[in-house]
Amino acid sequence: MQIKCEERYREALAHAEETKNPTLRQCLDKLEKWADKDNGELILTKDRSPLSFLFEIRDADGNTTINGGLIYHGRPDLSRSITFDPTIGWQTHT
Repeated sequence: MQIKCEERYREALAHAEETKNPTLRQCLDKLEKWADKDNGELILTKDRSPLSFLFEIRDADGNTTINGGLIYHGRPDLSRSITFDPTIGWQTHT
């Protein structure tokens, strides 16, 4: 996994640990499995929404295979993203 936003990553990990919310780790594990299927790499960059990320998975040849958001839905939900499963925590959006 390549993290291009270390400060945001540390902030999100700390929040997940502090609130005992497992969804960040669950989403990261899922995205890493998707990347592994293509012998690829997961890349995280900072999203405009609090505690959230943009993600990109590239295959072994460097081609983007999927991208989207790893979005934090809190209370209040400041993500400006639509979710059909309103829960507090992180969700992947593609």
